[in-house]
Amino acid sequence: MAALIKKLEDKIEKSFEKHKDTFGKHTEEIFAATKSHLTPSHEKRWENWAGTIAVEPELIFRPRSLQDLKDIVKKAKKNGKKIRCVAQGHTFNSLSVTNDYLVIVQKLDKVNIEKSEKFGWVITAEAGATIKQMDDALRSHNPPLAFNSMTVLDSVRASGVVSTGSHGAKVDSSGISDNVIALKILTADGELHEFSDEKDPIEMSAARVSLGLLGIIYNLTFRVEPIFSLRMIDSQPQLNTWLTGPKLKKLVETSDSVEIFYWPFNENELDDSTDKLWIKQWVRTEEPVTKSELKLEKQQIVENLGTKFGDHLYDFIVKHPEATPHISHLLWKAAPISRPSDVVLQAPDAIHYQAGIENIQIKDLEFSIKVDQDFKNIALEFRHIVTRIYELAREGKFPCNLTAEMRIVKSSSSLLSPGYDKDPNALYAHMEVLSVKDTIGYDEFSSELSKRWMEKYRARPHWGKLYEYVPGIKPYLREQLAERVQIFEKVRAKYDPEKRFFDNKTLEEIFYGTPTATNSSVNEGITNEIDKRKILAYIETIKLLGRDSTIRRPFIVKYQRTGKSEKLPLCQCAVQFWTSFTYCSKTRYILETHAYIRVRWCKENKNKIVYDWAKVISSDETSGEIGKQSRQPRVWRHIGEILLGAYFQNP
Repeated sequence: MAALIKKLEDKIEKSFEKHKDTFGKHTEEIFAATKSHLTPSHEKRWENWAGTIAVEPELIFRPRSLQDLKDIVKKAKKNGKKIRCVAQGHTFNSLSVTNDYLVIVQKLDKVNIEKSEKFGWVITAEAGATIKQMDDALRSHNPPLAFNSMTVLDSVRASGVVSTGSHGAKVDSSGISDNVIALKILTADGELHEFSDEKDPIEMSAARVSLGLLGIIYNLTFRVEPIFSLRMIDSQPQLNTWLTGPKLKKLVETSDSVEIFYWPFNENELDDSTDKLWIKQWVRTEEPVTKSELKLEKQQIVENLGTKFGDHLYDFIVKHPEATPHISHLLWKAAPISRPSDVVLQAPDAIHYQAGIENIQIKDLEFSIKVDQDFKNIALEFRHIVTRIYELAREGKFPCNLTAEMRIVKSSSSLLSPGYDKDPNALYAHMEVLSVKDTIGYDEFSSELSKRWMEKYRARPHWGKLYEYVPGIKPYLREQLAERVQIFEKVRAKYDPEKRFFDNKTLEEIFYGTPTATNSSVNEGITNEIDKRKILAYIETIKLLGRDSTIRRPFIVKYQRTGKSEKLPLCQCAVQFWTSFTYCSKTRYILETHAYIRVRWCKENKNKIVYDWAKVISSDETSGEIGKQSRQPRVWRHIGEILLGAYFQNP
């Protein structure tokens, strides 16, 4: 068979050589594709589950093997392209966005269970294995095994859960990444590197929550244990009397896992005096399971149908927000969660207690707050969420229509984890607010809460959820993470010196302060008609400048970081890439030749992103800063002359 394939490849190669004139410069690339088992997907567009992010990269790949991953990295290196990865697509923000190569790892889903001398039972899963696939393999193993903590959703995938610093609800467990004992990552050199505490604890601390910046995760090895049972207790105490520091502390200290919910307007619509909390508590037990598999399956069917029905009601709420209190109250009364419950389940069934969550597209912001010893700070902050919901409701605003919730877990040792702390016994409350997608006022409401938590507690956001729109979040995180980013960057630079996997403007601003020059960032793309009109207006302005040689332009360059100033030579060719400048004065006529070249460049690049326009300066010493940039072009004009003043200002 191998000889036959080789003969066929030789025949194809000769055929391409014979028709070189027909295929031209693409001959080599086409032939290389015939030899590779890797074929890009036919997909042109990728959208995340929540519908908050959509991207049309140059190529989308769905690799099936390690060799496929190696071929992708090799191809990216050859063509000078960046790479970002997607697991299940449950990240709400721009983490996976790229214009270049998007790698969807879902077909890498093999799992293997073995016994380690040091760690006992472990499971190794490829990057795209779902939590359900791992749960099923562990449960059917002899002896049956289980994770000690995991996300509620079991459709999410191993690499996505770990690399974003996700967590479960188990009190004495850290983030899920801290239960990973080894990772294998394909880095920019095309080689597979293993990370573990035994090999290098600092590198492992970076690799556990890597945000995809070290390379493509190939597989991960988790600690597991013999399967166990959990008593799952649902209670609905009155919010105003129960939500105190001492009661929260006692609940946490007597539980294996805890999750606290507030369902808006659950009792009397616009009166919170009798509102209730929904508290979910798990306690380990040796008692027998009280729900059969058949009952669990029926329950999941009912939950799926319920969320599908609820989705239609939430669509109505989005269009008619004034109906939020009434519908939210009715949904609470109809839902089983409004009634006490006490069941014993095997760990996987108890941890993944809710089916149908994915039937409703939502917005979700989460911040991690360090818990004070008396727990009063988190009781206060959770109560504040409820207070603001009602204050806004009295103003006719309903930005929160799903739930507010809180999980309390131990701190993490992973460098970039939102719950990172040098004290391994510190507790963090992961506090979040959820609303249906397109809910009016959600961004403002969640930003207000974020600002409060940042100022009072130096809280940090979940990397996989919404946070990028919060005012001031990027410089805040840059200051917060400076020391740890410096350590992380040493590891990243070792394995990806060319930043093959670093293609995210938000992370660039957090890591470096100002985005670096890259043609791949699409986080501030020209996606609206206003930006498009500005570009067209700019092109017309350049034409005017070329026709009227009496218009002058002042210019000098000052590098803001170093304070060093220097003048560009008059004969500066092409473009000058830069990070940040201020302008002083040096007159220079804009010639028609310059204008012609500039207009041609504008037309060729009119579909590039806003930021790409802001980082070039032409030899005629004009710059095309369009849209949301803080620096605008300044053009001399005749007194009284209107020169597209909506888009320019005098120096």
